[in-house]
Amino acid sequence: MSLHSEIAKATIENVRSSLVRHMPHSPQRSYYLWGISNNNPYQEDFLQMIGLNQLINLSTQMIGDLIEPEDQQTIAQYCGRINAYFMYEIISDNLANGLSSLCVFDENASIRRDILYSFNEVMVSRLKDEHNDTIELLRPIEELTRNVSCFAQSITPRKHQACINAYLAQRPDITQQEIEYGIWPILVANIESCHELAEYMSHFQVGTLLAQGFIDRYQGVTRTLKLDHGLPLNELVRMGTHTVSVVPVLAYFAGVLSEIIRVEPRLYSVIQDGTLADALTTSAVIVRLANDAGMLLNLSQSERKAVSAGIQQHYQRHLADIDAIDHILMSVPDETTMLTRLQKDLLHGEFNICLHNLAYTNSVDEALTLLENNIANLSELYYRSQTHLHDLLASIDRRMTSRTLSNLIAGFVRFHEMIYAEPYNSNIGEYVA
Repeated sequence: MSLHSEIAKATIENVRSSLVRHMPHSPQRSYYLWGISNNNPYQEDFLQMIGLNQLINLSTQMIGDLIEPEDQQTIAQYCGRINAYFMYEIISDNLANGLSSLCVFDENASIRRDILYSFNEVMVSRLKDEHNDTIELLRPIEELTRNVSCFAQSITPRKHQACINAYLAQRPDITQQEIEYGIWPILVANIESCHELAEYMSHFQVGTLLAQGFIDRYQGVTRTLKLDHGLPLNELVRMGTHTVSVVPVLAYFAGVLSEIIRVEPRLYSVIQDGTLADALTTSAVIVRLANDAGMLLNLSQSERKAVSAGIQQHYQRHLADIDAIDHILMSVPDETTMLTRLQKDLLHGEFNICLHNLAYTNSVDEALTLLENNIANLSELYYRSQTHLHDLLASIDRRMTSRTLSNLIAGFVRFHEMIYAEPYNSNIGEYVA
């Protein structure tokens, strides 16, 4: 069996186990158990729309060249374990869609903010082992969640309907409303699966890095949701770096590969002096910048000027019809998909380092100038971060007995740079929902 098949099998097994152990008994749990099973005629579509196919692809890309054939089954189980957590995380993360500074305030935006504030607070306190009663602590928002369609909050709402119709044909005792507006059990399972992951890894040297990475993520998301003003670009980068899950994911796989699969006797030294933490944080900066700006980061100064000129010309040609920066960016022709990351975050109302401060400008012209400056500054940071990561990985290589750790980190970063260069509405682009 190929590594991809092993990881796919282990992921579905771990998701099934997690649904039973972590999710409260509910129509949502029954639907997901059916959705991942062979009884679902749309199983492949289901796995795609909840993010599992993309997570399986990422795991395969990350691990494929780093292990021996005899380790496939073992590593697949560890991939499956973290993929089960991320299945919930993708759905929970979708609650923030539509809450960016440039997004028009919708009717349930304040409700979703309140849900996320509570969810993040309970998650952080669970990760700090301050409680073990997630269900009761999330109970106050259970009624609020019934106002939110988890289908509408996803980036592929139409894909859900075929699956739900097939399921309801078999289960006349359940309504679509119960499932579509049943995100609360998913939030519970998200917290419990994350805590279980952190608890398991706490017995390894990477445990502290992983747990703190998760804590920083959820606290960072809360800070971005509370932003109601402009901030300096470097502060937006710092916040954005925390909100991606790069540090805990890489810490997890560093532990799996260097403490479980093949013990690396010198791992302690790069943890103790902060080299590994620096490499993981620098990787998070690179991935965050690629997530938000994509191919724009690789342009020369003259090429960036040409892109800006094209946007400006489009604006001048449509002065009578376009009076807002988001409308300009969404309507400008983009045959080379240079703007795909900006357009994706505008479409779904997601926080974007390049775009956040544009909401607080006084005119379209001012916003266009600020955007050009943002991209230029982020491009420089991107280059510096890549150089710094290269130096850190070279240092790790010199001190380790193998290149497994540095290859893991470098491969992870390359994979994300590759997918963020693709159109956001392609199948591979759906991973970044």
